[in-house]
Order: sequence, then structure tokens, then C-alpha cells
Amino acid sequence: MKTNIILAFIIVIAFGLPGLSQNDVPKLLDEASSSYSSGDLENARFALQEALNGINQAIGQDILSQLPQTIGDMSIVENSDNVTGTNLGFAGLYVNRDYKSETSELNFQIISDSPMMAAISSMLSMSVFMAADPNQKRIKLDGYKALMTRNEDSEGVVSYDIQLPFGSSLMTFTVNGISDGDEVEQLLGEIPVGTIIEKAQ
Repeated sequence: MKTNIILAFIIVIAFGLPGLSQNDVPKLLDEASSSYSSGDLENARFALQEALNGINQAIGQDILSQLPQTIGDMSIVENSDNVTGTNLGFAGLYVNRDYKSETSELNFQIISDSPMMAAISSMLSMSVFMAADPNQKRIKLDGYKALMTRNEDSEGVVSYDIQLPFGSSLMTFTVNGISDGDEVEQLLGEIPVGTIIEKAQ
């Protein structure tokens, strides 16, 4: 619960920040250089941070362009795409896309410097822990290890959370409306995970 609150806090902050045009990046880099030369280090740092935000946003858009238009029978939810580049000491890049059909839905996210990174990485490396929980298992997506967790609510509705740590980022998938874990893995195989990770790193 605590990690979910932290994650929500990060997303709210990220959404609340003003957007940067990719065209602003060269201007901001020039401003940083000029400020540094004149000894205004505070403004130089601020301009560099803003430039980095713009670069993160460009990377996020590139990542979205690598995602398929459909996954299984699910199509992109209109206006669900969101890319935010932030530099607040704990968040660098946030990317989101939703897919939906009449019976199922899938959410894709990437979050840099996620507070859940250490916990997920530890679970993936502890085979004893994994064996103790029948609802969790390690899977591979495009050659990368991921943690797949099966959830079932009080009404018996099944969903899956898939978390894949890479570098300093966490890629997550949430799938609802599909009860077969093998089918979920097959659907995720349609996503070019390796290419996305190359873009994000």
C-alpha cells in the first residue's frame, strides 16, 4: 500500500508539470551554457534540468511509437497516451498507454527511478521466495526477466501485474479481463520490449 501511495504521488506531480516542446531543448542548452559562462550556476542548472525534461519527453514519444496499435483484440484508448519528463530527484521519465476491448484491458507504463525497483529486483533474484507464492512467477519478455503476479478480487475477477526492472526504470503491465496467465504472456509477446528498453536507456 505504501509503495502504491508513493507511486501515485510521483504520477500526480509529473502530470502537474508544464509540458516542454522538443524545440525548446537547444534553446535551453544555450541558456545553460551562457549562464554557466557568466557564473550564474543556479540558472545553468535549472536550464539543464529543463533541457533534460525535454529530452525525456522526446524519448517517451519515441517509446510510444514502438508500441503496436493493437494487442490481441485490444485497441489504444483514445487520449490515454501520456509522456512526462521530470527531474525531481526521484522521477526522470513517465510513459503511459492504455489498450481496451469489450472484455479486456491492458495498461503499459514506464517509470524511471521507481521506488519499487529494489523490491522487484530482489524478488526476481530470490528463487525461494518465488516458490513460496503460487501467485507469482518469473517470466521472460524478449529475453528480460519480469515478475508476473496473479490477483483475484473478492468476486473472483482475475487480473495480472507484470513488472520488469531495467537500468534505473520499471516497465509495468496491468492486464484485466483475461484469466489465463499463458494467454497474458502470449499477448505481451507482441510488444517489442527489447527495442523499448534500448530507447529508454
